Amino acid sequence: MKSKKTSTIFIIFVCIAVVFGIRYYQQKNTANLMDGPLTRAKGNPKAPIKIVEFIDYQCPACAMGSKYLKEKYEQYPDQLRIELKYFPLGMHQHAMLSAQYVECAARQGKLWPFQDKVMERQNGWKNLIDPRPAFDVMAKEIEIDLDQMKQCLDNEDVKRFILEDKEKGNSLGVKSTPTYFVNNKLLVGAKSLDIELKKLLGIKTD
Repeated sequence: MKSKKTSTIFIIFVCIAVVFGIRYYQQKNTANLMDGPLTRAKGNPKAPIKIVEFIDYQCPACAMGSKYLKEKYEQYPDQLRIELKYFPLGMHQHAMLSAQYVECAARQGKLWPFQDKVMERQNGWKNLIDPRPAFDVMAKEIEIDLDQMKQCLDNEDVKRFILEDKEKGNSLGVKSTPTYFVNNKLLVGAKSLDIELKKLLGIKTD
C-alpha cells in the first residue's frame, strides 16, 4: 500500500515537472521572438502591445488578418509593435515564392508596401500557374529594382531565412496561419486577434 502511494506521488511530481518544463521552454522561445539582425518589424520598440505574425501569403485568412492589422496599426501607431514571420504552408503552391518576393522587397526597404499589394491582390495571383509577372508589376509600382529583385530571388540565403522563421514557428506550436503572438500569448486567426487587441486597447464592444 505504501509502495503504491509512493508511486502515485512520484507520477504526480513528474507530471508537474513536465508541465513547468514545457511552459519554461515556450516562454524562453517566445521571449526571443523579436530578436535578431534581420527582424522584420514596424512600430514603437517600446510599445505596450507587441505582435508577432506568422503568415502565409496564399492563405485567404491571412489576407483578411493582414488588412485588419494594418488598420489597427494606423489607428494606434504608438501602441503597437508588429513583427513579421514567414510560415509558408506546403498546401499552397505559391507560398514559398510569394514569401521570397516579400523578403526580397524587404531587402530593398519596401517590405510593408509590397506586402500590402500582395495581400490586396491575392485573388488575382493565387490561382495563376506562374505569379511572377503579377509580382513584378507590383514591384514596379513601388519602384523596386527588378534586377536586384531577380538576383535576390535566386539567393538560397533568402529561402533559408524564410525556413528559419517557419522552424521557429514550429518550435512554438504554430500549426496554421495566421497565428499571432500578442505579448507572447498565442492566438490563432484574426477573430482571436481582434478580441485580444480590443481588450488590451480598452475598446468597448457591444
